[in-house]
Amino acid sequence: MRLWTPSRQFILFWLALIGGVVIGNYWQFPLPTLLWIGALWLLVFISGQVWKIELLALSLFGATAGVILWQLTNGESWLHLSWLIQFQEILVGVRDSIVEKIFLALPEPHGSLLAGILLGNRVRLDRDLLEVFRLVGLSHIIAVSGYNLTILTANIRSVLKPALGRKITLAVAAIAVVSFVLLSGAPPSIIRAAVMAGILLWGEYLGRPQRSLGALALAAGVIVLFQPKIIFDIGFQLSIAATYGLIRLAPVITHTLGSFKIPDWLKLVLGETLAATIMTAPLIMAVFERLAIVSPLSNILVVPLIPLLMAIGIGSVVLLFVFPAVGSVVTLLTWPILQWIIFVGEKLASWQFASTNVSLPGLASAGIMLVFFIGAEILNHRYQNRERPIDA
Repeated sequence: MRLWTPSRQFILFWLALIGGVVIGNYWQFPLPTLLWIGALWLLVFISGQVWKIELLALSLFGATAGVILWQLTNGESWLHLSWLIQFQEILVGVRDSIVEKIFLALPEPHGSLLAGILLGNRVRLDRDLLEVFRLVGLSHIIAVSGYNLTILTANIRSVLKPALGRKITLAVAAIAVVSFVLLSGAPPSIIRAAVMAGILLWGEYLGRPQRSLGALALAAGVIVLFQPKIIFDIGFQLSIAATYGLIRLAPVITHTLGSFKIPDWLKLVLGETLAATIMTAPLIMAVFERLAIVSPLSNILVVPLIPLLMAIGIGSVVLLFVFPAVGSVVTLLTWPILQWIIFVGEKLASWQFASTNVSLPGLASAGIMLVFFIGAEILNHRYQNRERPIDA
């Protein structure tokens, strides 16, 4: 079996291109020289050399292309669509109307919390409650980013799949992603989030979750291609790390939990939460200098209820516009779930060891991330050999 399959070469190219973008930010090179070097390595790659030379040529071609991209764009986004901007303005108006109707139907802080969960809108949410969620690792439920939406999509699949089946669950998750994009106003960060979340759905649809790694590399590479500077955005970095954890590490953790007598959906939610938490921890410690110790517990207690809350919330929003009186009553059905989320957050935040202040230098964080990635690949390799042949 050939070790470096075309799919793995595909992943390698996009990783090299992203690396080249990072290099381009720190070092400048004469553009004609870069073009000649890139063409040379491309020629070597397609000329049919031994596999080691091919990999070297492909890596250097991708890295050179990344440097060229940065120098041509200076890291700025170069694709601007006027119709998309106008469409976003319309969606923002719709979002603001939805938020106002939710505030009229629910007391505070429940109204702001529901708006945050449905729309990623945390503007009016109580600052103390925001701090509580940050301490216990629940901030992702009220902010739609690639990291958060990816986790939420994965949890929707885990909770609903046993009851609804694979195809219906994928449809529900896809609808949830599209709804988030439209209701949030479709800013660039949310569009990126939808791309990341869609990776897992595509892998599940293909029935070959391993291929999601190639989809992740493609999505990250295309996003960087159109907006090179995004590679230095912490939200983008967290979304990549979390999605990678869900693809490669979560199946291993879930399989390990198989010996415990707990429901399958709980194993999946716990595996996904732990995987995302582990892979993003070094970044969080380096940037935010804090680590939520109780994050796995808080997510187990809250995340399984989010799909139900979203279903009721979206249904009530529609009714608030069509039949306001009925919509107000249905919106009140979300109050017990919202109250439970608030209770869990405040209770766990009161624990002395709920979170800890941890600071990591940038290079140390990068080194730990590299170790985590290598460890996840080794564990996934062993898991795949035990379960089925690898087709990464």
